[in-house]
Amino acid sequence: MAYDTQRWRIGVDTGGTFTDLVLVDPTGTIRSTHKRISTPDDPGRAVLEGIAHLLAYQPAQDVSNEPPRIVHGSTVATNALLEGKSARAALVTTTGFEDVLAIARQNRPELYALEPRRAAPQIVRALTVGVRERILCDGSVETALTTGELDTVIARLQSLLPESIAVCLLHSYVNPEHEQRIARSIRDAIPGVHLTVSHELLPELREYERTATCVANAAVGPVMARYLGALEAALGGDRLRIMGSGGGTLPVDVVCERPIETVVSGPAGGAIGAWAMAKAAGIDRVIGFDMGGTSTDLTLIDGSPTRTTQTTIAGLPIRLPMIDIHTVGAGGGSIARLDLGSALRVGPESAGADPGPACYGRQDPDELCATVTDAHVVLGHLTDDRRLGDSLAIQRDAAMDAIAQLAEQASLTAEAMARGILRIADAAMARAVKAISVQRGHDLRGFALLAFGGAGGLHACRLAEALGMTRVLIPRHGGLLSAVGMLAAPPRYQFARSVVTTISPDEAGRYPDPLADAQVREALQVLDKMSHAALEKDGVALAERTLTRHLDLRYAGQSHELSIRCDTGGTIDSFTVEHERLYGYAMPHRPIDVVTARLEAEGPAPAIQLDVAANHASSNPSEERQVSVIDRAGEAQWACRQRETLKPGQIFSGPFIIEEYAATTVIPRGWNMEVLADGQLSVTR
Repeated sequence: MAYDTQRWRIGVDTGGTFTDLVLVDPTGTIRSTHKRISTPDDPGRAVLEGIAHLLAYQPAQDVSNEPPRIVHGSTVATNALLEGKSARAALVTTTGFEDVLAIARQNRPELYALEPRRAAPQIVRALTVGVRERILCDGSVETALTTGELDTVIARLQSLLPESIAVCLLHSYVNPEHEQRIARSIRDAIPGVHLTVSHELLPELREYERTATCVANAAVGPVMARYLGALEAALGGDRLRIMGSGGGTLPVDVVCERPIETVVSGPAGGAIGAWAMAKAAGIDRVIGFDMGGTSTDLTLIDGSPTRTTQTTIAGLPIRLPMIDIHTVGAGGGSIARLDLGSALRVGPESAGADPGPACYGRQDPDELCATVTDAHVVLGHLTDDRRLGDSLAIQRDAAMDAIAQLAEQASLTAEAMARGILRIADAAMARAVKAISVQRGHDLRGFALLAFGGAGGLHACRLAEALGMTRVLIPRHGGLLSAVGMLAAPPRYQFARSVVTTISPDEAGRYPDPLADAQVREALQVLDKMSHAALEKDGVALAERTLTRHLDLRYAGQSHELSIRCDTGGTIDSFTVEHERLYGYAMPHRPIDVVTARLEAEGPAPAIQLDVAANHASSNPSEERQVSVIDRAGEAQWACRQRETLKPGQIFSGPFIIEEYAATTVIPRGWNMEVLADGQLSVTR
């Protein structure tokens, strides 16, 4: 699909509980929003029903001539890995390395477990095929791949009847010759099989991480291809792009080949949306706090979202560049329970979309589960005249019954149990915020908390207070911000190539410029060509392309690298400063290894107009009513205001509640709120 933002577009974020949709016109103005219950058995059903709902409320002449483009954040790949519902995949690797997934690393996932257990490999040993060949780390061939051996490997693969195949040979990132021959033979002999080849997906060193990433890609490839194929067919035409983990959109054919690039698709959309909101408010440093129905996603934005080259999904390390998202199992649907020691626990288990929290009215009355959302209902933060999405009415009696049953087990009142549930959820989220900030050398006092997601506003001030933060930002359309962020995301590609060369200082301690090294220059030239080819295919004009180059550097003898931007000069100085910031020291006379060259290629970011309200006004927007809330001092009457009635420049002092279509915000005592010019809410303590 050629890149084009001058038409109607729809952003779709499929979450564990709700599917969020946002419609913008060719100017980028948000014209309509919609929130509906997700359909975990068939995620595409909620997507298609939601799109039909949005378009039904638009004048036919606006959208009939040219159907809207769709930007979709999908959880299909992630869920397939987490739920073990991946495809039957086989692995081809160098003889002697068939057990690399089972051996993994020495890291113990549970430090004090007497009998530690690792996650089972995505591909069992019986589906692993060893091939007699060996390429050394310098690219030289020690054992050639013979035609007879190649025929044997193909015959073995045909007998296994795999849906998908991963090919990952030793040191293929330096010399891919053997992988290329095997890939050609597989495509000829087993047409239609999904094929992942490591030098194409991840041409980087570290055998275990490269193999694990390729295997994960192979495991979800057929699942993702079926899902996107069915969705494209239902939509009709070439209309669909997918949100990638790196913070940009990708065409469907790329995602079908490399579905592992969507493992944090939805949260990445939220990070881009949070970044756009922070820039609009003139704030450089924020913690993006996205609390949804199933989990909470956190990202640190210091000028731009922080990025990483590795995450872990279902026990597998996924080594691909992506926005650094930290996820904790605390959401509106997180289930509260008493453990064997009668201590209260909240999450990570979730009631999800079906049956959902007790207040949805879908749980079995004889097996009620209390959730975080039910605690808010009991305390009066969510009233029973509210609707979640367009049709889901809150049932206070069901929420009270669920909380009361749990409270009885602990000999507490329902209100005390509800407060306890929220405190524990807050504590889990506070630990997660510290993990991405304080533990990485950042002082939270210099950051604002940007809260979004359906439940973000309910906890924002509570969480900020627990962390010692003094400012909270509540964006427009916060309950749907991930979908908004997808519409603000540019086309984006990320490429990498291993280098492995060493730069040594002279007697005066001066390092040569890494870009003067022949291997580094060659690697970056290859990445440049790949980047321009990808953006050319998307129809992005040359003048609108932005290429950003990084080098992964480490001191000789270290085992982990820092990714440093290298196209602005001062690469070594930047590495020294960052190393000292993170670790407290630098080694200015030690040789430095250049391990990997990286390139990020982007097109222009689409414009989004956030100062225009969508079509979800209150039935009586001028009304300010009083609601009964149980706070720290007991039962009290709080003002409840509708978001669409607020005007720029207005200032209010807590306590009060703000209601809007897809979210609710609680402003407690001791906090003041100002409505900014663009409609965002700035809350300060």
